[in-house]
Formats: sequence, structure tokens, C-alpha cells
Amino acid sequence: MMHKILSATVAGEYVVKMRFSDGLSGNYDMRPLVDAGGVFSALRDPSVFERVQIGEGGRYIEWPSEIDLCADALWRAVQGMVDAA
Repeated sequence: MMHKILSATVAGEYVVKMRFSDGLSGNYDMRPLVDAGGVFSALRDPSVFERVQIGEGGRYIEWPSEIDLCADALWRAVQGMVDAA
């Protein structure tokens, strides 16, 4: 299934709150990715992290410096967090 992101906002330090087209909503904690460094190290700067936006057609979220995350992977991660709660 192709999931689409309808909204994405910063909800805390390295946390993005998202709402998907099927009604699922929840937070995704990006700290493990940011802490791992590499391409995600630019997100350590709060002024960069807060610039999260929804990519074309709601298929991903993105930041400056060509950092993006796929909607389907994010949906699975958020779904898992909702199920664990």
C-alpha cells in the first residue's frame, strides 16, 4: 500500500509528528538516525530540523541538504509505536 503524509510538524527534539491519509497519526523519534551521523548529521542543528516539509505527493518528508524519508517506512514505524503504546 502506498501511504501519503498529510501533515508533518516538529513535536520535540528530533521528533516529527505526522498524520497519514488513512487516519494514522503519531510521532517518529529520529534521535537514533541523527545520533548515527552520516547524512543525518545536518539534522543536529535545530534550525535545520525544524524545516521539515512534506515532499511531492505526500510520499516522503524532507529537509534541506537532500535528506528525505519514505512515507511507507515512516508509516510502519509510527504504526509500530502506536501498537506498542
